[in-house]
Amino acid sequence: MRQVQERTGASPLLGAIPRTQPDIQLLRAIAVLSVVVFHLSSSLLPGGYVGVDVFFVVSGYLITSHLARQATETGRIDLPAFWARRIRRLLPAALLVLAVTAILVWRFAPPSAWTQFFTETVAAGTSWENWFLAGSSVDYLAQGSAASPVQHFWSLSVEEQFYLAWPLVVVLCVWLTRRRASDLRRTLGVALGIIGAASLLCSILYTAADPAPAYFATPTRAWEFAAGGLLALLGPVVVVHRTRWRTASGVLGVVLLAVALVAFTERTPFPGIAAAFPVLGTLLVIVGGSSTHRWSVTTIARTRASLLLGDLSYSLYLWHWPLIVVAPWVLGVPVPLGDPLGPAIAAALLVLAVILAALTKRFVEDPVRRAPILTHARSARTVLLAGAATALVLCIPTAGLLTVAAEERTLASTVDTYLADGEPCFGADAAVSGCTNPALADELLPPLSVRTEDTGDTFRCSAAADAPDFPGCTFGSERPDATRVALTGNSHATMLIPGLVDQLEARNWRLDVYVGKGCEWRTPGPDDSVACAARRTLMQQAFTGERPYDIILVTSKSPDETSVAERAAIRGATLAAWRPVLEQGTSIVVLRDNPRVPTEAAACVDRTSAAELIAGACAFPVAEAYPTFDLNTATAAMTDGAVPVVDLGELYCAAGTCPLAVGNVLVYRDLHHITATWSRTLGPFLVDRIRAATSRG
Repeated sequence: MRQVQERTGASPLLGAIPRTQPDIQLLRAIAVLSVVVFHLSSSLLPGGYVGVDVFFVVSGYLITSHLARQATETGRIDLPAFWARRIRRLLPAALLVLAVTAILVWRFAPPSAWTQFFTETVAAGTSWENWFLAGSSVDYLAQGSAASPVQHFWSLSVEEQFYLAWPLVVVLCVWLTRRRASDLRRTLGVALGIIGAASLLCSILYTAADPAPAYFATPTRAWEFAAGGLLALLGPVVVVHRTRWRTASGVLGVVLLAVALVAFTERTPFPGIAAAFPVLGTLLVIVGGSSTHRWSVTTIARTRASLLLGDLSYSLYLWHWPLIVVAPWVLGVPVPLGDPLGPAIAAALLVLAVILAALTKRFVEDPVRRAPILTHARSARTVLLAGAATALVLCIPTAGLLTVAAEERTLASTVDTYLADGEPCFGADAAVSGCTNPALADELLPPLSVRTEDTGDTFRCSAAADAPDFPGCTFGSERPDATRVALTGNSHATMLIPGLVDQLEARNWRLDVYVGKGCEWRTPGPDDSVACAARRTLMQQAFTGERPYDIILVTSKSPDETSVAERAAIRGATLAAWRPVLEQGTSIVVLRDNPRVPTEAAACVDRTSAAELIAGACAFPVAEAYPTFDLNTATAAMTDGAVPVVDLGELYCAAGTCPLAVGNVLVYRDLHHITATWSRTLGPFLVDRIRAATSRG
């Protein structure tokens, strides 16, 4: 042993870190109960989400302890053996939950959620769910998505990425220690300090700038693992302190955790610097856990309840969230996710989750982790079997995604055929003609399983919020005498592209697209970002260039909340951008925004069959269809008729109600975006009214 210590420069005290500690089980119990209670009813424990941070610190402490001990005792790190142990510990229960959840999704989830849920299941099974959610949180099309039953796997993905990366850093530190004859503990501490400091800085800055993706990103969480790891390295030093100070440390740690659990809310910028509360609290509890005083946290940690919940924490964490999400589907209860399920249902789900966790630990976790066929074999056997098991489980969500993809291909072909053949009473034609087509029967297009994906692939033409330019999409006629048309606005303009594109060649129109997230066409203002100011300047230059457009189409989703002063300022800036374009002879046409779908009506779609939707189920009053002030229409009214308004409202709503399906076509893909299929049926009527309003083309 002494030779190994001299070779690595490691402190002999590193190996004295306890292999098991009751306080660790207590922290696991606190963490999982906090998360479960928060998910069952956030009002009871508004900061319960910090339980995940407790898990991160504990993982950093334990894994660093283990790796440091191994490096001290052997002078090396057996990477394959380490990863094989992690796989045996984590993967069996996770794959079981993923398999059961995927089956429940296929059986009970709304078909419109299949693509999102099955994609997330694949992401969870391959340990990149946190990055999927980080991307989705900034994806305009995904912001209205429901939380999936595997969303909680994001924290497991972060942990698994830590388990992959940190041993490699330790190996590097061991190599540096040998090369420079330095102290291993000091080298590891410096590495953890650098990583932790960089991560903490990233967490603070990223959370302040863009909190939604920052919450899920691995770099904003790495410092929490590093904090636990640093304590593991300093543990032998801390242990020599007096009992009363360790007791005080544990009590203070519990107090800090309690403050975070009660005082933090979903509005608290997190992780950022706020995560220091649960992180520091966890560290102090670990320090205090070595106290033998009767008032210390160790007294609670050694209780049967604490030890049992600590043992079940992993499986309980895995099971609780799918049960919460799936319960309303199975029970047929229209409860939006995040709303309280009611005390009776919540209690029943908690009991069921504990039972499933106990069964999973007894018959899945422990047997696989201890199986001689794996523990006594080479690590490669564990890795190969894990890969095979993962592939087998992921066959379920993959089959679901392939089913949706096949329906997407069929949809495109069917709609092309119907439009080419002039199928009567299909889509918007039914609203104009007031007819139905018995030949279409109960066929609903797009199918509910494709509803959220039916964008016509036109959002590739939309500029991101931070983009200073547009993707440069141009469609239609290449003839020199073509009518030059520009489309500008936000995603509500993007939705009209499929319908316009179908009409361009026949009308000899050429369409240039200037659409993006936010940043509608008006003169730049002092509050604009650099990217937005650049885009507005670019549009103005394009619209007042040497070769003016014949027609500029303007439409957008108006802001949900604007003051009278803000509306006046927007109208003034818009008019200032319009005037020079009108003076050069270009026709500007405002397309009135489409109706919005009330939340209750959107939720109704997920509980309703295609036949019922075609028959008029889930329709909502026209009084609820236009809840906000349409700024473009109001601005056009200030031009004394110079800017006409095309309003297709009667194609969406009639007789005081707005159906979700018109002429066997599903109108909306979410609360306010229309489907590409509806856009295509709307196209002929839209272009005819634009031509009538401008006397062009």
